[in-house]
Amino acid sequence: MKRKMVIAMALTMLLCGCSEATNDSAKDSTTEKTTATTATSEETTAEATTNENEEKTTTTDAEENTTVADEESTTADSESVTASLNDDIFEGLYYDKNDSNNSLSIDRKNDQLYNVHITHKKTDTVTEEWFFTGEFNGRQVLNYENCCKSTITTSEDGSVMSGTDYLDGTGYIKISETGIETGIIWVDDKENAGAEDFFIKQ
Repeated sequence: MKRKMVIAMALTMLLCGCSEATNDSAKDSTTEKTTATTATSEETTAEATTNENEEKTTTTDAEENTTVADEESTTADSESVTASLNDDIFEGLYYDKNDSNNSLSIDRKNDQLYNVHITHKKTDTVTEEWFFTGEFNGRQVLNYENCCKSTITTSEDGSVMSGTDYLDGTGYIKISETGIETGIIWVDDKENAGAEDFFIKQ
């Protein structure tokens, strides 16, 4: 009888030991799975953060490239407009073939209008100037009105005085040819001041 009890107790202890071992093994397995899941989650988060940073960097680069392209386009457009104005056939400085003291300059104001400045140096101390604006027509004639004439006088002490003679001058300048030369003639309705002028482009 005692022998049977001893055997029964031994079997009971063995069964309890197996159960505890099984529970410990299950706990270890659960812990390993949790650790693996956490590691996978951390890796996924790190990859997502890296991808997000790369997308931000790509977007920033694209925005910078767009800005540079816009600036280059604006600069090119500005240079194109400037070139078109400077290549104008009328624009430039002209001197009177008959009197080098007389000059005419044409500056393009916009797509249609030109500013014209004519100078007659009468003496070392007196210069007459005319300013007007007009548009060349299809016959290469620029008609003007509201011309301003001024007389500039330089005194012996170097001081300069400028007086306005009138503000209502009218007339025109015209591209003309004399023999083999091409230049500009000036018809002044007010005083006929340009009767002997023939301006050659420099």
